[in-house]
Amino acid sequence: MYKSKQIFMYLFLAFPLLDYMLRNYIQLPLLPSLWDEGVLVLLLLFVFYEMLNEKKETPKFFLPLSLFVVIGLAHLIIDLSHFFAGIEGFRAVYQYILTFFVGYYLIDEQKDALKILRYILFIGTIAAVVGVAQVLLGVQTPASWTDASEQGMVRAFSFVVSPNVLGSYMALMAPIALGLIIYEEKKYWKAIWIFSMIMIMGAFILSGSRGAWLAFFGAFAIVFMLTSVKLLITSITASAITVLLVPRIRSRILNLFSPEYLEKSASDGRIERWTNAFHIMQNDPFLGLGIGHYGGAVGARYFQTIYVDSYYFKTLAELGLIGFGLFAWLVITAIREMYVIWQKWKGSSEYYLLGGLLIGLIAVLLHNAVENIFEVPFMNSYFWFLIGYVFRFSYYKKGEE
Repeated sequence: MYKSKQIFMYLFLAFPLLDYMLRNYIQLPLLPSLWDEGVLVLLLLFVFYEMLNEKKETPKFFLPLSLFVVIGLAHLIIDLSHFFAGIEGFRAVYQYILTFFVGYYLIDEQKDALKILRYILFIGTIAAVVGVAQVLLGVQTPASWTDASEQGMVRAFSFVVSPNVLGSYMALMAPIALGLIIYEEKKYWKAIWIFSMIMIMGAFILSGSRGAWLAFFGAFAIVFMLTSVKLLITSITASAITVLLVPRIRSRILNLFSPEYLEKSASDGRIERWTNAFHIMQNDPFLGLGIGHYGGAVGARYFQTIYVDSYYFKTLAELGLIGFGLFAWLVITAIREMYVIWQKWKGSSEYYLLGGLLIGLIAVLLHNAVENIFEVPFMNSYFWFLIGYVFRFSYYKKGEE
């Protein structure tokens, strides 16, 4: 059973690469759209078995998670006239949260945890290499992914959904790579992860994702603010120098604050979409428009709404203040608990692994403020799986590996 569990877990954690291969090269009916659900169901069966046979404390975010699920179910019951849209909206929001339990229950030993993290970073490095190669080879970037003033700019998008998703993916992977560089004792592992870090940062910059850049530096700033004033000052200084010295970053960031961009964003861009989502919430501030009704893939498919380009404004419009508040409570509780676990490992090499994970996950959360990153299944899966992964460290002991 152990080997079967490991095989299914590694299959699932190859999500971005395997999903791309299945959708583009293996033409089998239903497999590309259902494989991840099938593997997840099998993993959850293993989770159920472990829950029955292994005593663990209930995760501290179980209460906000339970209430968040209840509000989602309430939306299904209230809006039976749009039941199928509600079901798809519910699945999009809640399905991949279940991967938390995979990370929490199915990583038996600390040595397995290290192998899994290396594997996740290996997949991320492949995505980075492909992204860098795209730019070097001049692969054409769709015009919709560049501003009007930047037509002709080549942006890396690898085998994921878009340059912005690649940027978020790399913002998650880069701190993990840094943590492994510090953690590893053997020189060949350090060399591998240094190469990985170079490729990831290259793809990160070449993605041209301003939201991911700002989220990345913001995540470092938040964690350093909680741990070291010197590191906070260093990170702010490094961010400023990077903006000044890297032309691609400097031009993209400066354009973000240009009057032309702000005017366009307010009339037909992100600011307008956020404002519209807020006004929709005001029509029913407590419950919102209904799950699956606005601002994401399900809303676009069933009700022809446009993407809000902010997962939080989407949640606010669909679930109202109650749903948004419960979701905020859920993620804040998870991040706070990860921080507590991280601090317990202070003085050990694992401290750097957990610190990298915490920074990467905060970066994804911050990026969701300006993108619907959680609408991308593999990013949603990685986020919740890695939270469960960190929670599992509360059961490991220093020096166990």
